[in-house]
Amino acid sequence: MILKLGSLYSGAIDAFAYAANVLGGGKYEVCWQVEKRYEAHKYLKQNYPNTKKHFNDDKVGKQNLERVDVICGGDPCQPSSTSGLRLGQADHRYRWPQMYRICGELRPNWIINENVAGSVSNLVLDQKISDLESIGYTCQAYNIPAISVGAHHERERIFLVANANAQGRRGLLCPDAQAIFEACKETITLGAQGNPFLQYQESMAEPALFPVADGLSDNIFRLGAAGDSIAAPIPIILLTCIYEIEKMIRNEREHNN
Repeated sequence: MILKLGSLYSGAIDAFAYAANVLGGGKYEVCWQVEKRYEAHKYLKQNYPNTKKHFNDDKVGKQNLERVDVICGGDPCQPSSTSGLRLGQADHRYRWPQMYRICGELRPNWIINENVAGSVSNLVLDQKISDLESIGYTCQAYNIPAISVGAHHERERIFLVANANAQGRRGLLCPDAQAIFEACKETITLGAQGNPFLQYQESMAEPALFPVADGLSDNIFRLGAAGDSIAAPIPIILLTCIYEIEKMIRNEREHNN
């Protein structure tokens, strides 16, 4: 069983596509990525050469995106970030309406949306849940900090998981999602004394500030791309849970037939 995945607001790293690749080609296929920054496409092409690429979220939809089982994406966080003005829906960088439109047109079985914790207090998360529920999705939001998967910094992030048919699948959902979460967590043992830069250097075997052979400006972009991304074990866990649920559902259907 292979689930198809589409990625919105992929960034240069695309942690969701990375997670799909870690889980292996026998579980997920990354079908397309949407990212507006041309600099990021340099890395997307390098790391995901066989995945279709698009630039503008308002130029894609059912007319040019393949229907997938899972759509993942973290819309820009600036409208909700506590380090900004927190204008929410009034911010010109607020892109949730485009993600909502794309999900409504393609109707994936699953949607994973990621954003900062500030999206709770400024009611952006409430708007997202209301929008998805209005078109038949059942939603659950989780606050999963990076520290919960072994990182040496807190970095709270809100992950909104939506399913197109959760009511009809109630009896088939995983009875112990916590067990799956714990089983998928990577054990990270580092002697970096809580320093995230040293932790990165130990785990990745390259300098935390990245080599500068390609020029300083590219180095700065790569630092920003790393800062924009999410802790990779989190999407690995979420996609593993979705895969296990889908496998249970399909096995049940085959048994009933």
